[in-house]
Amino acid sequence: MPRRRARRKGPAKTWYQVYAVDVFPNQWIGETPASDPEKLMDRNVEVVVRDVTGDFMHEKYKLWFRIFKVDGNKAYARFVKEMLNRDYMRSIVQRRSSRIDVQSEGVAKDGNEVRIFTLIVTSVRIRSSQKSAVRKRVDEYVRSLIPEYTVEELVKSYIFGEPVPVVSEIQRIASKVAPIKYVELRKMVILKPAEVPEIPAGVEQEVESSTTGSGEG
Repeated sequence: MPRRRARRKGPAKTWYQVYAVDVFPNQWIGETPASDPEKLMDRNVEVVVRDVTGDFMHEKYKLWFRIFKVDGNKAYARFVKEMLNRDYMRSIVQRRSSRIDVQSEGVAKDGNEVRIFTLIVTSVRIRSSQKSAVRKRVDEYVRSLIPEYTVEELVKSYIFGEPVPVVSEIQRIASKVAPIKYVELRKMVILKPAEVPEIPAGVEQEVESSTTGSGEG
């Protein structure tokens, strides 16, 4: 009878509490295990905005943060990407409407080089010439906005309407060409990050979570 090979036990893993340093500064965004703190570097952490705000209307937005520093059992992560829920996108683009995707790039006020994808859905079907006109107007507006604000401010402006009511402004601009039904931040990515951000004060305040401590024992 063949002998069973004994399984090699890997090194014990420790659970690290992850905090955002931008978009939601000081916010606990989850926990992740690692056998070595070095293995946490550049690891991405996904966050549904609803889990932070408690607002069901924010279920459609997902953010990604990338860990860049570890201190004790705390890991710090910076924003790298936002994406709109695909099921939600499919639900708003209907048969008798037109979809317009606008891609804009620039360097934000904080030095991050960003690419922003704005999704626009019209109330009725429109001609290709109207789509081009909307795309041009919106791209000009978004590109003029990028250098005036930080990435954190841009994300919050699209999702929450502060400090700039981006969605309503895009609706106003685009409505001069065609009737607009929806405007959404489809995607935002950091193409080239700025210098490593500072750790915000007060980050030691953890947000209560039912999963906290699940890795103990």
